Amino acid sequence: MKKIEYLFLLLMILQSCNNTDTNQLVSPGLKVDSKDSLKLNQVINFNLIEYPGVFLKSEGLEEWEDFKKLHESLKRLSDLNLRDVQVDLLSLSGRLKEVSKKTLPGTLEVPQIRSRLKVVEMQAQKSRYFTQYYREDSLIPSLNKLYESYNALVSRMTTLDAENAAVSVSYTHLTLPTIYSV
Repeated sequence: MKKIEYLFLLLMILQSCNNTDTNQLVSPGLKVDSKDSLKLNQVINFNLIEYPGVFLKSEGLEEWEDFKKLHESLKRLSDLNLRDVQVDLLSLSGRLKEVSKKTLPGTLEVPQIRSRLKVVEMQAQKSRYFTQYYREDSLIPSLNKLYESYNALVSRMTTLDAENAAVSVSYTHLTLPTIYSV
């Protein structure tokens, strides 16, 4: 009876070693197996919001170098193909860490901006992970979410100023009730 169990175990091990239908994860060199339809030299276009130069100038932040470098890194990432994505994401992650460690300038040091910056940083880390364990169905959507998060950050930066102006106007027109003592 023991011989049959050992024989059965040996057959199962041999069968599992010969299974060619398994999906293979890719090594850090971004090699794609034959089942992936995405070509490494294919350029992917991502939707990157324009640099908010007018907004930064109106806020007196036109010299904010960290944000300029961050936007340039995202632009470079959107222009390159998938062969260079790992290096670009590494530099982007470094820039995001630099920006998040420092105090944001002007009126931008608020929880709404800080949290969106953290989301962009998390999406960049997620994309970096997917460059090491590349699958077409995970890296491209992750990069799209990275750009969506960055666009939301820039959009929130521009709308924050309008909201602050609206709130300050409503406070100037606010009248407090007078309390009469008897």
